[in-house]
Amino acid sequence: MDQNHVDQAYAEELFLWIYKGPDEEQRKQKLQELANAFDKDAKTVLEAVHSVATKENLYPQEPSFLVPEDAAPTWTNCIGEQPCVPLQYKYPASLSDLVNIVHDAASQNPKVPVRAIGSGHSFSDITDSQGAILVDPSRNLKQVLTVDPSILHPGADAPNTIRAQCGIKVAALNQELDARNLGLINMGAYDGQTISGALSTGTHGSGKNFGPMADFLLSIVLVTESGKVYQIEPSPDLAITNPAKFPGHLPEAPDIPVELKQDNTWFNAAKVAMGCLGLIYSYALRVQPAFSISEVRSMTTWEDVKPHLSSFLDGIDHFELMINPYADDDNKHKCVKVERTRKPLTAPRGYRLCGPWQWVEDQGVHHSQAMVTLLNFAHSLWFTRFIINQALGFLPDMDPPYVDVSHKVLTLGVENTAKAWALEMHFNGEKDCVGTIDSVLAAFERLWEEQGYFIGGPLGIRFVKASDALIAPQAGRFTCTVECDMLYGINHARKLLGEIKRAICDQSSLPGNDSIRVHWGLDWGYTTAEDVRKWYPDLGKWQAVYQEVNPGGMFDNEFTKRLRLRE
Repeated sequence: MDQNHVDQAYAEELFLWIYKGPDEEQRKQKLQELANAFDKDAKTVLEAVHSVATKENLYPQEPSFLVPEDAAPTWTNCIGEQPCVPLQYKYPASLSDLVNIVHDAASQNPKVPVRAIGSGHSFSDITDSQGAILVDPSRNLKQVLTVDPSILHPGADAPNTIRAQCGIKVAALNQELDARNLGLINMGAYDGQTISGALSTGTHGSGKNFGPMADFLLSIVLVTESGKVYQIEPSPDLAITNPAKFPGHLPEAPDIPVELKQDNTWFNAAKVAMGCLGLIYSYALRVQPAFSISEVRSMTTWEDVKPHLSSFLDGIDHFELMINPYADDDNKHKCVKVERTRKPLTAPRGYRLCGPWQWVEDQGVHHSQAMVTLLNFAHSLWFTRFIINQALGFLPDMDPPYVDVSHKVLTLGVENTAKAWALEMHFNGEKDCVGTIDSVLAAFERLWEEQGYFIGGPLGIRFVKASDALIAPQAGRFTCTVECDMLYGINHARKLLGEIKRAICDQSSLPGNDSIRVHWGLDWGYTTAEDVRKWYPDLGKWQAVYQEVNPGGMFDNEFTKRLRLRE
């Protein structure tokens, strides 16, 4: 084995020892040798693990679901979970199609439930469509539409307002905005979601002065249970549309009546509603002239960052952290610090990874199943810590600062293609933010020691401005978020994330805006009816709107029943 290359047969032999070796001491020795080999040539080691796993049939089988022969195809989310068998699939191409879907569902005896889905990037039963009409807008409702400035209030910023249909994905929307020399004000790190899926669940980026994406909404066009269509905006003093000039329909759908509803409670209920209020057709979004972001990623430790956390938050536009939950022998947690500064649009410069390192990172993602198998069979805290540290080591910028148009810096990039799952917790960033993060780290260490459960990835720490949306996870307070992310398939991952939720959220006695909440799309079904009543002081206001626009429960499903939202 030379300095820069590992013989694949040698790596296969090492992994076979780890997989089959009965002698624990020799197994530890082989694991150390494999770690050394991985440090030199990660690609070959992962190819060796893949080869052995394929020959030994170590990879889990894809789940199969028993359904009637004449049933519609089974729908699953982006990781092949949350299976359901809809009654029908519908792919609307217009506002009229959405209205007709609702009328058709209401005309059946008994009435048929209706549920809209996006890209399936949700790890809870929000998208459950069992026995329902599943509405998928991502095929045909994905245009960026014109804004008619003649119907807006004089103070409205028409050049920085766009209308987008609900099924367009964030990545495609960014391309459309690029062509118009515009940009989203902020966004999450994943751009494969539909815009409606991202907004409706409280998706966010990072930045003390930037709320979740839903807070950049100006209006929402919603088809309700009766088939009535509303354009929902804030109260008239904050609304974008002049009621006196509103024509009572949309430019592209002159035959469909639309009622302009300008009401703060309705608007803040509809911004984050998980599809429970009706079928969203389109949004008006506040955007801004295209801009660049300058990024510096640097390796440090959480222990070195936390005494200065408040100054980082105050001085940097978009600040976030990626922390190894398992401390090194010096009791310090390796951490990548991400500092992003907004600037006028300028030429790109620098890069996150040079060619060879980018290639290694790509291979790591493409070999993610082999990586999961390696971690599962190693089942070693120090080896898991080593692998996470190796992953973090790929992240610092090779030629800082990296500068590019905003969305290219804010999105993760190749990591978005990995099959992964996560739980995300939200808590008050003004009250013992450091202490809560420390508690999360301690919980991961304890669950390894007591249960042998481990997480196969770093924790992502982000910061979000308070939201006015009634049941956004960021509602009512400046929020710190902890995303517990890992590759799909890690042993006992679901149990681990459930224990973390219980240890951090359930053990907290803090109510309302001081509570520790779970992101709607990343809750794994662990959020309870009692939780949402404890977490959201304005839940009653949201429920009042929900009951008004969805009185018969057409848009209800297992998610709404689990949380008893109709009570």
